[in-house]
Amino acid sequence: MFHFLCKSILHHGRYAAALSSAHRLFSFQHSPSIITLRFFISTLENPNKQSFAASYLIIKFGFSPESALSASKHLNFKTPDNPDLVIHMFQYYGLSQEQIFKLVKKFPRVLSCKPEKTLLPKLKFFHSKGMSGNDIAHILCAHPCILNRSLENQIILNFNFLVSLLESNDKTIAAVKRYSPILYHNTDIYLKPCVDILEEYGVPQKHIATLVYRSPRSVMMSPNHLRRIVETVREIGCDPLKPHFTTAVMVMGLLSKSGWERRLGVYKSWGWSEEDVLAAFIKEPWCMMTSDDKIMAVMDFLVNKMDCEPSFIAKKPYLLKPGLKTTFIPRASVAQFLLSERLIEKKPNLVTLFLCSEKMFLEKFVYRFEEAPQLLKMYNEKLNLSKNER
Repeated sequence: MFHFLCKSILHHGRYAAALSSAHRLFSFQHSPSIITLRFFISTLENPNKQSFAASYLIIKFGFSPESALSASKHLNFKTPDNPDLVIHMFQYYGLSQEQIFKLVKKFPRVLSCKPEKTLLPKLKFFHSKGMSGNDIAHILCAHPCILNRSLENQIILNFNFLVSLLESNDKTIAAVKRYSPILYHNTDIYLKPCVDILEEYGVPQKHIATLVYRSPRSVMMSPNHLRRIVETVREIGCDPLKPHFTTAVMVMGLLSKSGWERRLGVYKSWGWSEEDVLAAFIKEPWCMMTSDDKIMAVMDFLVNKMDCEPSFIAKKPYLLKPGLKTTFIPRASVAQFLLSERLIEKKPNLVTLFLCSEKMFLEKFVYRFEEAPQLLKMYNEKLNLSKNER
């Protein structure tokens, strides 16, 4: 196909200089289509109608002609030199071709960045702090606008503030990957005031650090909104000195008022009072983030299959955490077998049965019963069944 393009270009003598550019364009794409080749020739024949940048986007990154023409309005290169340098720079810092494609598809303007002035200093900084190519790709693909932010006045200042709080480059990188805007929004607007509010209410710094690490979005909201959430969580009865306090703050920040009311209704349908729900939330805040379907399925299983009282679950809300098919059903089948074979005299404690580690479960309910070698096979079959159904 490339020879066909060469002949077409040479046929238009005044465009012979474009041959080198064409070769470089197609070198990054495995097999340009005939439509792509025709588009490139059309660009040469009608330079005012279609831009070189549009051809570049189509040939190298598979843009449709329509999307390429739209994106090219914001691109100012007329040769492959600058975008090729951008691509090579990303490759040098460990981004794969697939990751570069994804970034360009999301943010075509990256190809017009000044590589030495805009791109290289940021990539060098990220790399110097221990970010891998995958880390950089994850951050840039999630929020490519970070490339337009000031390295000295925003990115470096924010990174250093996070390191001082989290006491680790690795944890800082993990937090940034979870919510990249924390790296470039002014710390005086969101991050610092939110941290100050938590400290004001007596939350230990190590718990604040855990919150920022696990859910950086929680400290990137309006400080006034965070203050209302913190006040509500404290009024419910959560102790600011306990780790669950920041978890409750996180959940309240993520859950809308309508979402809270809907979840409250689901629990009430199983006989819980509003006081039961609040008491459960204090013990295990994530019970309010469990999906409606999962709550219904787990409650149905525990109440109707395991003869468990809803009030018992309200007092042990962490029973709602395990997966129905990955934990409840396989482990319950083992317990039921042991009871039916009279290898145990009474039902095991449900908290122990469903919440102990995998190692402890096997030791306590499988390995010790040498007279039932089929137990392990049966348990594994249930586990494999759950994996196949995912």
